[in-house]
Amino acid sequence: MQNIRLNAVNKKSLLPLLMTAIQSLTTWLVPTLYSHQVHTNIQHTFSNQLLVILFIFMFNFLVFDRFTNKISTPIFLSMTGVTVLAAALAFSSISPTISILLFLCMVTLSTFFTGFKNNWAGLILYTISSAFILPEVLSYIQCGFLSTNFLSVLVVPLLGFLFIFYPFFINKLSYGPLIHLSLGILCIVILLVTHLTTFGLIAVGTLIISWLATQFIKQSKLHLIVNVILYLIFSVFLIL
Repeated sequence: MQNIRLNAVNKKSLLPLLMTAIQSLTTWLVPTLYSHQVHTNIQHTFSNQLLVILFIFMFNFLVFDRFTNKISTPIFLSMTGVTVLAAALAFSSISPTISILLFLCMVTLSTFFTGFKNNWAGLILYTISSAFILPEVLSYIQCGFLSTNFLSVLVVPLLGFLFIFYPFFINKLSYGPLIHLSLGILCIVILLVTHLTTFGLIAVGTLIISWLATQFIKQSKLHLIVNVILYLIFSVFLIL
């Protein structure tokens, strides 16, 4: 009986693990491709990069677990402890500023234990963490500096992230679909102004597909993994 229970838990964990791997790849890919475009050498040691990647992976897993598996609170807290430890180690191995930024990302996790019907705080904090803070941290580690150009590069991915993940945080408002549609239109307009290329049009297509998925996919876990994949495609075509 115990083996059956453990196997069931392992199977349930595969979905958040898969989404975590895809989302962590997306977070790593954007600053990495940018650093290659500006022809900079990696500034920090491999161990420092590994430390941040570990933090990103654990952070994403804990978020996706709240949407899918929902492991028990003691296990969740122990895994959170590992993530906190990674953020704390960054204080001495990378810089205090980077450590503080990582701890700011951790605030996102607290929003999943509130009684709000619609998790606006979670949506905003997760968007800022995954589409802004963590790419900045990786860019700093890989390039040794942050440029205003890279910060401007992150604006459209941030809006796209906000749109694509909106339905999973905000789903009980009567006017929620209208806000969601408005975010999509805003993102598409900015995309057409700043990225009027073939790749930019493909990125627009991923936003449209994401909106259609919200209308037609009623299974929440399937919807989530589809949107995680769409955000990867969206991000890649923005920086090609």
